[in-house]
Amino acid sequence: MKKRWSRLLTIGAGVLLGLGSAQAVKAADEAPAKPGYTLDFDDEFNGPTLDKSKWTDYYLPHWTADPETAKANYRFEDGKLIEYIAKDQKPWSPTLDGTVKSSAIMSFNKNWIHNFSGNNQILSNQKEWQGYVTKYGYFEIRAKLSDVGGGGHQAWWMVGMQDDTNDWFNSKQTAEIDVLETFFRRQNTWRIAAFGWNDPFFENQWELFEDPVPEGNPTKEYHTYGLDWEPGSLKFYYDGKLYKQINQAPDYPMGTILNIYTDAGSGKGNDIFPKSWSIDYFRVYKKNGGYDLPKTTLQNSASKKYVTLDPNSAAVQITSEPTEYSTWQLVPKGRYFLIQNVATKELLHIEDMKDYVEHGKVPATHWSAQWQKITKDNQIYFVNRWQPNKTIAVDSTSSNLQNKDFTSPTADNLWNN
Repeated sequence: MKKRWSRLLTIGAGVLLGLGSAQAVKAADEAPAKPGYTLDFDDEFNGPTLDKSKWTDYYLPHWTADPETAKANYRFEDGKLIEYIAKDQKPWSPTLDGTVKSSAIMSFNKNWIHNFSGNNQILSNQKEWQGYVTKYGYFEIRAKLSDVGGGGHQAWWMVGMQDDTNDWFNSKQTAEIDVLETFFRRQNTWRIAAFGWNDPFFENQWELFEDPVPEGNPTKEYHTYGLDWEPGSLKFYYDGKLYKQINQAPDYPMGTILNIYTDAGSGKGNDIFPKSWSIDYFRVYKKNGGYDLPKTTLQNSASKKYVTLDPNSAAVQITSEPTEYSTWQLVPKGRYFLIQNVATKELLHIEDMKDYVEHGKVPATHWSAQWQKITKDNQIYFVNRWQPNKTIAVDSTSSNLQNKDFTSPTADNLWNN
């Protein structure tokens, strides 16, 4: 029988209270409810064996010639998963990763995933398998970190499943989110990292955070580490409290890896073995009502007129009343947004540099259709990514939405938020 903790989790504007606070014994295998969310996946790691319907215990085996060197060392103890590096453990992929040792479990097994070395061929062909991959949700582990010091780190990370193509070099679904990547030698910090790899819409360079945890001793006590992944937003929580935020997010399914390393970028390990960390549980909750982007009108704050698509005109219109073509979605793409019409799925763009704003089914990768959304005094304005001196605006002399020179937010280019 394993002790479980009852937790109340409430997401507010800046604070998430809970999973990791109130303590009440629950039955084994029973994850607590989360108000406003539904449990989508969990593993309480009660053992005595790994649930192979959820995990594989081989680490990226397609990137090693001998997959057995990628098999994890782990055990179950007091209802916890203990992953460890043994003194005599072999490097998992000597050809591509040198002396790095790893013990990991993964929620998938797929060729070409995470081509960290840029290799032009996989080293062993894998029978592909999927346990749990998903898009969006509140993810959480409860863990106690390694106390061995020296080089090495423990990691909880997520990688894109490349559902667009299994060709790594042409896939755009290759993001990496290192939710927890804390080095042994900096035991009281929480290191977070994110990179898009080939994804044109998410982090084109490494985003790194590493600061002391707000409280407690992560190597002596169990603490919760959470990720709230929504469209355009990644929020990281420590013991239920907001710790960091990235205002970008992948928008495709990702798989999960839980592992421990030595001799990786965190440095060569010392002579203390085994090196281990302990994971109490892994849970994923989905928001009730789902993650659909809000539908909205774009109303000029001064004139009170609406942005309206006219299927019979190349120019986007400004109308006194909203119509069936006046509803839009702001689709996050990295630091920018697509302005997409709900009825036609067309995008606002300035591809042909007319004096009016155009609409059409241009590729989402075109910078002419990407807009920076900026808030000012609870109103918003848009600046084009391709032409940052251009904005969308109204003009009293025209019924067309204007592709207008931008110098500052003014009455003609401010929109109700």
